[in-house]
Amino acid sequence: MATHMLKNGADIRIIQEILGHTKLDTTMRYTKLDISYLKKVHRSDHPAEKQAAKNMLF
Repeated sequence: MATHMLKNGADIRIIQEILGHTKLDTTMRYTKLDISYLKKVHRSDHPAEKQAAKNMLF
């Protein structure tokens, strides 16, 4: 359930709350993601990546 929610855009902190975990590390054990998905999220959400994309447009 946690992996499915995360892959479909749910915030990890919301998933943590739903599962009732005190520590984020515990929630992360329940989210198994492949490296290509993590790279995609990094490119789309990391501030430095967003800035680089903006710079490429100009």
